[in-house]
Amino acid sequence: MDIQGVTLDELRKMKDIEGLVLQGCGGQLHGWVNGINDMLKESGILQNGSKFEKAFSFKNEDLTCLLFPFEDVQLDVGKLAIWRLRTREDFGSTWLSDYVENSLGGYIQEQSETEDLEMEMM
Repeated sequence: MDIQGVTLDELRKMKDIEGLVLQGCGGQLHGWVNGINDMLKESGILQNGSKFEKAFSFKNEDLTCLLFPFEDVQLDVGKLAIWRLRTREDFGSTWLSDYVENSLGGYIQEQSETEDLEMEMM
């Protein structure tokens, strides 16, 4: 299990991925990841022996949060959507795209090197 720390600006650049964000994860983060994997497996959401092998941790407004990216896992997205709604109050469960838009002010558009040079020439 790999839990990598990310900044809020790095999250705002992740417009090409989607994932599940849990807010207010205190204590041992590996315990959270193992527990969520177990809960999602028991609920039939994680399928074919799939589990989250990678997660990202970040802090926002004194809350430690975890992001579980959907890449490389087999999910029943319909069941996950229902689970997310049911756990909203307990875990602050939300989609990454909703979190970035509603809590971080939206995605950052990265400028290409060509755009940077054009701006400097003006």
